[in-house]
Amino acid sequence: MNRRDALSATAFVLALAAGLSCSKNRAPYAPEAPIGPEWCYKGTTYAFKTSVVDPNGGDVEVRFYWGDSTSSPWSGLAGISDTSWNGLVTEGDTISMAHAWGDTGTYEVRVQAMDAGHLMSRWSDAHAVRVVLRRTPNPPQTVSGPSKGALNFWYTFTTSASHPDSVPLAIRFAWGDGDTTDWSPFLASGESLAMRHGWTVPGTYAVRAQARDTGNVLSYWSTPHQIVIRPPDTLCKWRLQLATGDNRDVPSSPAIGPLGTIYVGSPDSCLHAVDHDGTRLWRCRIWHPLQASPAVAADGTVYIGSPDNGLYAVLPTGTLKWRFHANSEVLGAPAIAADGTIYIGTNDYGIHAVNPDGSLRWHRTTAGGVTAFPVIAADGTIYLGTPGSLFAFNPDGTQRWVCGTGNGVPGSDPAVGADGTIYFGTNSGSLDFYALRPDGTVKWRLAGNSARSSPAVGAAGVLYFGSADGCFYALKPDRTVQWRYQTGGDIGAAPAIAADGTIYFGSADGCLYALNADGTLKWRFETDAPIVSSPTIGLDGTVYFTSGEGYLYALKGTSPLADSPWPKFHHDLENTGRVGGGR
Repeated sequence: MNRRDALSATAFVLALAAGLSCSKNRAPYAPEAPIGPEWCYKGTTYAFKTSVVDPNGGDVEVRFYWGDSTSSPWSGLAGISDTSWNGLVTEGDTISMAHAWGDTGTYEVRVQAMDAGHLMSRWSDAHAVRVVLRRTPNPPQTVSGPSKGALNFWYTFTTSASHPDSVPLAIRFAWGDGDTTDWSPFLASGESLAMRHGWTVPGTYAVRAQARDTGNVLSYWSTPHQIVIRPPDTLCKWRLQLATGDNRDVPSSPAIGPLGTIYVGSPDSCLHAVDHDGTRLWRCRIWHPLQASPAVAADGTVYIGSPDNGLYAVLPTGTLKWRFHANSEVLGAPAIAADGTIYIGTNDYGIHAVNPDGSLRWHRTTAGGVTAFPVIAADGTIYLGTPGSLFAFNPDGTQRWVCGTGNGVPGSDPAVGADGTIYFGTNSGSLDFYALRPDGTVKWRLAGNSARSSPAVGAAGVLYFGSADGCFYALKPDRTVQWRYQTGGDIGAAPAIAADGTIYFGSADGCLYALNADGTLKWRFETDAPIVSSPTIGLDGTVYFTSGEGYLYALKGTSPLADSPWPKFHHDLENTGRVGGGR
């Protein structure tokens, strides 16, 4: 082969190779759907990005179609003015372009790719953009959350914000202490947002929220929500959380066993045993939220009623001893007689007398469910209330008498005075306070007082009770008012009287009050929720109570429980509900 033939053959091979190479070139794949804002303001520039894949592994150019009959130039042309970028996109890289719409409406943004051989991909899937007029977001709703709290505790606050055009919004909180949160992720217009915060310095703080839309337009700040952070409290020895979640209200009044163990029911469906230093000793699961108060027998057995129609007996070790089925809810504290018989009132079926082994001793029906739960006089007579009546039963189950109260419903467990007088209040109808003789006749009646709480009886026969009018009353034995003290909320639980004359009680305003014997304020302790349970006083003077925030508190007191006819809820530390009961 001469030289000319060799050159011709080489040219043919190169041409054939080039033709084969061209035949293998394939168009780029359609780019990913553009990523960018879904809401844009008219006349405002927004950036959108995408990524591409070329089956040949080469660089490509892209262009965006904006849905308004206009497209961007190919990126190779768009990048000519930028010497750091030639407009070509390597496989897997992202490219961004910006656009502003001149009119409102909904537009579909798409992307197309083109390779070096000028082969073009299909258009990508669309990304819808709604273009609206620039309008300011509405101020967020006033922040909701607690209005008072303690130092170094975290509290949750909630708000929501909306936009006139339903544009997504980010929200931030300002806590009033110089700290402002970062912006939240964008939320749908009207969607709620919760954030937590704690304060390290006592004071009153204004919590506000602000919204920002996708175009960085800011709303006005919301109206302030105030929270008062209390200074360190020297009264509190400890507090223990019993319940969490939405249902944290603990109406159960603590009982104290022979060894100083504190027992209390909780909405977490457990009976808790707590040592005097605040250590939880055990929890016995009852499987139903508990609102009843426990009572402790002489042998240490703890009795508590449940909404599942049961009376439970729990050993001091936390082991379930037995369960008695009562056919109706057992919502109040049981009373324990000197012989160990347990008396319970039920929501529909009257009174049950239960033996210490869990067997039924006797049962008597009453007209209506029990609203004032059993207590026991010195002679063994059992008193309990139903709508419109107070009943007296003998220990053998025979009815001794019934006293009608008209429309009044005995709504607080009775108390028994030194001479056997029975004291109780009604919480509907005439809203009276009654004193009955042991034979069931009316000794006196004080009309017009909504005596919500069970009374306590002091050493001199003075009656102490709370009312729905927010006042705490001291009533002389002749029914004249000795003094009254105004609180900020309903007082629905019995007080406890200390040996030095201090009277402790809780209020729906979230405070536990300590009053001197003359009715003046000694101190008050603030919690973060209403107090609807009765306090008790340990042998060392410690005051124990529960609150609606789910805690059992122990506060420093000055003296033990008073030696008076009826010094507290259900008479004694064990909550036996019996004259002569307890230590």
